[in-house]
Amino acid sequence: MHTHRRPTNPDTSNSLKTPPDIPSGSWDTRHVGLSTAPTHAPQPTHTLLRVKDHRVPDSFENIGPHPQQNYLAASSPNDFPHCSDVTAMSNMTTDDSTTLISARPFPPYKQTSSSPSFPQINPKLTKPTKPTKPPKTTRNYQVFPGRNKFFCDGRLMTSREYWAFLIAFVLLVGPCVLFLIFTCPFLWYEVHPAVTILFVYLFVLCFAAMLKTSWTDPGIIPRDLDPSPEHDDDQGSTYGASLWSHNVPAQREVRIKDNTWALRYCDTCKLYRPPRASHCRQCDNCVENEDHHCIWLNNCIGKRNYRPFFTFIVTATLLCCYVIVFSVVHLLSIAKQQANGSFNTLFQVAPVSFVLCIVCFLLLWMVGGLTFYHCSLIMRGVTTHEQLRASLIHSRYPGLSANPFHMGSPSRNMLHVLCRPQPKSYLGRRKYVMPKQPSEPSSTEPSSTESSPQTSS
Repeated sequence: MHTHRRPTNPDTSNSLKTPPDIPSGSWDTRHVGLSTAPTHAPQPTHTLLRVKDHRVPDSFENIGPHPQQNYLAASSPNDFPHCSDVTAMSNMTTDDSTTLISARPFPPYKQTSSSPSFPQINPKLTKPTKPTKPPKTTRNYQVFPGRNKFFCDGRLMTSREYWAFLIAFVLLVGPCVLFLIFTCPFLWYEVHPAVTILFVYLFVLCFAAMLKTSWTDPGIIPRDLDPSPEHDDDQGSTYGASLWSHNVPAQREVRIKDNTWALRYCDTCKLYRPPRASHCRQCDNCVENEDHHCIWLNNCIGKRNYRPFFTFIVTATLLCCYVIVFSVVHLLSIAKQQANGSFNTLFQVAPVSFVLCIVCFLLLWMVGGLTFYHCSLIMRGVTTHEQLRASLIHSRYPGLSANPFHMGSPSRNMLHVLCRPQPKSYLGRRKYVMPKQPSEPSSTEPSSTESSPQTSS
């Protein structure tokens, strides 16, 4: 039996040599040991690996603070001496040097025959990120200076008199619902189903026109279109201009069908109002082609919602007439069926139809009168404001022979008002507020020619 023994030669200079540039006392050989392999097997050699002389930032944690620790002895690529301060994060090269790859160890992975001997880095992690822009959260309707109320993220708008709108809503919906519940079943079976279907169509049309009129922009003109107009100084005072005079915006004029119209300046909205425009005190806005402010619909009636307003009052008038006529038909049919068709009998058998006749008759006087009034205004081509200010207009413009907005005939006026396309809103309620760019300060420094002193020759 062959016995394996350690080599007895104490000279180990062939397996480990101390570099000449490092003192022998500073080299730590605690981790350098002799192999216990059999004598016939080749002894494992200890190689010296030299670290490249690169300057590494101090932010890496595994780099030693002493520059003399540049040599180490290792028996395998993953078994490094602790005194070298180099761990498995270093990559060994063929020129007996090590190169630092990263300060964080790579995650474990399974090496295959086709995969490389180093982990792959995800390119998405190294892709530079674009700077994020601050979110735009303020919209135009949130900073609107008027007295309107917005809801549904600025899609709908109305005024602030909710109580009047609720009363109009109840006066429209209440009688119609009662008529559908108590009278329409009789009309469906005893008269014809088309009577009930036509009533439902009129009710839906009237209700939709009411909501559209109340929740639509009537044609509000944006503010600050002319914030700093030219002024005319009033020098007519006999006591001097400093006591009684005040700055008045310069007058602007336009020509409409050979007639000159003066444009009035609105101090609240900071703009010259176009012809037929007026400032609404309830909404605190200048409205294009404003007819009036309807408190029952809680909105101004202008260029963008006059057609649904006219549709609303016309269909409301037709509904009143419809309910009155067919409620009377219901009462007469009951009177024929009863032997004693007295007033008490009719009220006991069909009380709802009897009450609806009285209520709708009272509403017909109000809504019907308003409908006929606006029909006359449309055929003459004037608005409510122009009708009320007719005497003032004739006194201000004595040479005005006829209405410059008249189309020539009542039918053309009707087509112009009711069949023209609805213009777009000027407000841009849902658009984001544009940030105000700071104005560049005016340079007040004198020029070089003015500031430099003149030297005498």
